[in-house]
Amino acid sequence: MKRLILALVSGFFLAAPAFSQSGEGSGVSKIVSLKNKLVNYLESIELKGVDTNYVGVPEKKWAVFSNAYLSQFDFDLRSNVMAEELVGTEGKKLGRVTVDLCSKVEEQVSVGLYFMGYGLSYSQDLSKGYQKDWSFTMYSSPVGGEFRYHTTNKIHGKLAVKNLGLKFDVMEGDAKMENFLLNAYYVFSPKKFSYSSAMSYSKIQKKSAGSVLGGITFNQTRITAYDPVLIGLMGGVNKIFLRRFSIGAGYAYNWVPIKGLTLHFSGIPMLLVTTKSATRNTDENWSESQKETQENLFGSKTHISYNYMFRTSASYAFNNKFLAGFSGFYNFFKVGDHSSYYASNEDWSVRFFFAYRF
Repeated sequence: MKRLILALVSGFFLAAPAFSQSGEGSGVSKIVSLKNKLVNYLESIELKGVDTNYVGVPEKKWAVFSNAYLSQFDFDLRSNVMAEELVGTEGKKLGRVTVDLCSKVEEQVSVGLYFMGYGLSYSQDLSKGYQKDWSFTMYSSPVGGEFRYHTTNKIHGKLAVKNLGLKFDVMEGDAKMENFLLNAYYVFSPKKFSYSSAMSYSKIQKKSAGSVLGGITFNQTRITAYDPVLIGLMGGVNKIFLRRFSIGAGYAYNWVPIKGLTLHFSGIPMLLVTTKSATRNTDENWSESQKETQENLFGSKTHISYNYMFRTSASYAFNNKFLAGFSGFYNFFKVGDHSSYYASNEDWSVRFFFAYRF
């Protein structure tokens, strides 16, 4: 938090016009002087304990970038309640309700701004604006993190009740999907390895190096159904919340085959620590037993399960100002097993980017 506050304050000063050389007042000169001190202090923090033969800080602290990328989100869910409890059938084992949804492979564009590893970006698909992403990142050393909010109405798939023969094709506009991801990491070897050099272009990896990573992740998926038939087949549920908290450790490596070119790969397997689910119905006249069944529809038990995240990128710097390349990520989160309550979602993206330091 201390670094974040300092970065925001110094970023404000950096954005202010540098009138100190024109001598337009001692007040402006003091502001510029304070700005320089803050920037130098942040730079000293970033380089503290760093081997400058391996890691460096570029002269220009700002970076503006644009991405063109493909992305997709998949979601699978198996209910915790037998179907006869939903449709009122007696004496039959009709199986569980299963929901399989995914977004179309979206073509998106994004713009963003970084200041010494602290960044904000926004993206939207190129068709009708159904899919959007907001992200805030703090790729610092040795601790950093990212927050991402993803939403789309462009999902499709199927809902089915095993052995009952009930199937429903979920079309675009029948439901909305939202996903929140909060991820924090710790670099165990920040002396020679820089995570931010591959993810936010705010450092320079001069020589190849790697490090063990520690990770903590909070993920929430929220599905909101709009179609009345879909809501009815889901036992009156029109909203589903799934929250998961995981911890893990992995490895990251930056390969620098030639000056200016950095190839990155990292992976973090994670163990689910706790999970919680919740549902909402649309009928206020339900009995208490109906509400209890509905609330337990998609379970709230914690199961030992795994999650994992992968990151990769390749970037090339021209004259230390212009950067171009691609990056990609893959996230997978699940809870439960296929014999009973089960939920999983996977999220991937491949991006082609161009950045300019100034």
